[in-house]
Amino acid sequence: MKRIFFQIFIIILASNMLAFGNQKDSLNSFSSKDEAIQKINQLLELSETKRNRNPEKSIEFADSALKIAQEIESYEVQYKAEFSIGFANYKKNDFRNALIHLENSLSLSKKAGLPNGEALALNRIGNTYQLLGQNEEALEKYMLAMTINKVIDNKQEIARTLTNLGSIYRLFGNYELAINKQLEALGIYEEIQNKEGIAWSALNIARLFKFMKNYQKSLEYVNKSLSIYQKVEDEQGPSNGVTLCLKEKGNIYYEMGNLDKAVEYSIRVLEINKGTGNMLGISHSLTSLGKIYFEHRDFNKAYDYLSRANAINDSLNNDIRKASILRYLGKIYLSRGETSKAREYLIQGLEFAEKQNLKEEIKESYFALSELYQKTNNPQKALDYFKMYTVLKEELDIQKINELELQFEFGKKQRLLEFEQKQKEAEQMAKLQKQKIFTWLFVAGFLFMIILAYVIFMSYQRKKKTNIILTKHRDKIARQNTIITDSIEYAKRIQSALFPQEKFLKNVLSEYFIYMKPKNIVSGDFYWVSEKDDKVIITVSDCTGHGVPGAFMSMLGIAFLNEIVNKSKNIQANEILEQLRDNIIDSLHQEYGVRGSKDGMDMALCVIDKKTLKMQYSGAYNSVFVIRQSEIHEIKADKMPIGIHAVKVNKGFVNQEFDLEKNDVLYLFSDGYVDQFGGAKGSKFKQRSFKELLVKISEKSMDDQKKEIKSNMNQWQGDYSQLDDMMIMGVRI
Repeated sequence: MKRIFFQIFIIILASNMLAFGNQKDSLNSFSSKDEAIQKINQLLELSETKRNRNPEKSIEFADSALKIAQEIESYEVQYKAEFSIGFANYKKNDFRNALIHLENSLSLSKKAGLPNGEALALNRIGNTYQLLGQNEEALEKYMLAMTINKVIDNKQEIARTLTNLGSIYRLFGNYELAINKQLEALGIYEEIQNKEGIAWSALNIARLFKFMKNYQKSLEYVNKSLSIYQKVEDEQGPSNGVTLCLKEKGNIYYEMGNLDKAVEYSIRVLEINKGTGNMLGISHSLTSLGKIYFEHRDFNKAYDYLSRANAINDSLNNDIRKASILRYLGKIYLSRGETSKAREYLIQGLEFAEKQNLKEEIKESYFALSELYQKTNNPQKALDYFKMYTVLKEELDIQKINELELQFEFGKKQRLLEFEQKQKEAEQMAKLQKQKIFTWLFVAGFLFMIILAYVIFMSYQRKKKTNIILTKHRDKIARQNTIITDSIEYAKRIQSALFPQEKFLKNVLSEYFIYMKPKNIVSGDFYWVSEKDDKVIITVSDCTGHGVPGAFMSMLGIAFLNEIVNKSKNIQANEILEQLRDNIIDSLHQEYGVRGSKDGMDMALCVIDKKTLKMQYSGAYNSVFVIRQSEIHEIKADKMPIGIHAVKVNKGFVNQEFDLEKNDVLYLFSDGYVDQFGGAKGSKFKQRSFKELLVKISEKSMDDQKKEIKSNMNQWQGDYSQLDDMMIMGVRI
């Protein structure tokens, strides 16, 4: 009822405003400039309410406001009117007119000295360039907007700009920087409780997880975003947010290989876009359907959808999906044997990708051209393009983990050495000065007391200055340590985001506990759980090292496990470990006999059939325990790591089977707990004591087991420093 009254009110007000806007001599209708500004603001509010549903009406209201603002020569309201006209044109996909009016708004904001208006216009100009595929220009505008927003400390606009920057870095293939920007934006939106901002950030994070092939995380974030946008839509009417989330779900299912679901969501989005007359959205939906049917190998349907999308893009002078569309059309011609046409489309697609700096698209174009030249008996060109594909793939996939860690450790050690050297110099200086004072005291005696007092005073002053210098260096190091600690805390947040979330674990495992105690802030130990084809895959892993290097290795392990399990048709525990070992060796460029290439991980991995309770187990150094009615069963691991072994080993991991029963308790763990020094004699806790502890607590609830494990370690460790990361996972079947 409230909404109906509101709509009636808007219609009446709109009629009055339009009548008002059609007056020939509008300025003379007002008794003062303030009254004119009040009317302008009313028109702009109407423009905003019409922006999403009826952009043409929105432009009419904003244009009326602009005419009055020009007559009263007020830059303060002129820039708002120009922005509203530009934004409405942006909504109707008229990007040429959008840029004209947004640039006018930017210029007027500068003249009026309004940095908020400048930043707002720069962000929207950047959005427009991005939709036109001019990503370098978009990045430039976002950076300018960020500079202004930081100066005026506008948190909401800082967050908006961070999400824009994150979306550009994602297109450029810099996923680490992209997810940092999006997480930072999400933190700000949550702090200021901006629902739509939280939804938009969550959607962007979902896209990043999709690119990293972590589809469970991607669906988790896109569902979070969709839930918020649906609530906003219920309160305020239809919004693009719901459509964008549905579109993204279709893309995720496409990446997962669930093509029927992908078609379902893409058609839903296509119908929504047809209903709103959103031609750019229609083009995007047609492109998605073309790609899906290409994967279905229905090349005729794929060609139909992609050709229609290409025609719409050409009519809109829009190049944002051009590279991808041309590449798929080229691959369709290649499948038909029309190699000349295929070459033409693939080359054009590569040119668009390079122009827009779309690294992923450039990579895929290289691969497609390699296939083309292989089929046309041009092995040299095929090899050249494949090499270019491989180099770019490594550039996008490999993070400079070791280099970053070495820089961090080297910088820390160098700062400590500098401090210690300055301290020694100061102490030596003070020592020499004291010797000098005592020498003068001995030689001069009582007659030189006054001189001695003066010298002592000067010595004190010098010592005071030295202490000030030392204090400054100490404070500088303290600040630097704070910065480093803050960075590692932020790294912990990113690492935690990759772990399976509690909601998922409760759904898959039901009764479980996870005891995780990193030696430093971030951990080299990690746990990972997945579910596929009625099988639950559980692993606990201990990566080489701890702290930052261990955490980077754990993130690499999680990424590879997601990729391996998502691609595997038949889940076998030993095959997962062998594939993971190959991936680790390849990604870290490990070689036998090469010093410093022994990084890797120890792991226990279980695959449990939910129907039969038959468990497969394969392990790299890490065993698993099964406790049944207070009796412990140990399934031992292979004595070789995930990575390069000290001695070259040419054998695979063994796949062991074990029949589980209901109420069995399964324990996976790293060696940090059993290797911890403590107790009265300062010895290791050892595995025998660990087994006795687990048998003792196995009948208790999982929460109580975790408390017992934690309490026991606190008592055992006492004042001894922690030796390594600790990880124990218990699951009741």
